[in-house]
Amino acid sequence: MRLILSALALAFLGVLAMPDTLPAQDEKKGTTVKITVKSWDAQGKQFLKPQEDIEARRVELNGRIAFFVPVKQAVGRGQPTTNSEITDADGTIYVVKKGSSTNKGEYMATAEKKPIEKKP
Repeated sequence: MRLILSALALAFLGVLAMPDTLPAQDEKKGTTVKITVKSWDAQGKQFLKPQEDIEARRVELNGRIAFFVPVKQAVGRGQPTTNSEITDADGTIYVVKKGSSTNKGEYMATAEKKPIEKKP
């Protein structure tokens, strides 16, 4: 009986010591976020009307941020192409450095934070 109680106590303490999330899984899957995409017109002269409330996965890859947008949502203005802007729910703006399709039915946009413009 003591052996069983000791084993249960050790198992309980092990559960308490475990982290809430496993880092490897978070890095691989990323975080689901709502974004707004501002893409350029065909001539690259002006932004089109922003596409809002796009659900995407945000993942950090090799020091860069990547957004994975399902192809169903990345249609027309929602497709984050090169030099388009992505704004997350916190208001942080990212400039897309490269956009490409993946073989998993997603559109991947590698982006960097937009530098803050200094006012003179």
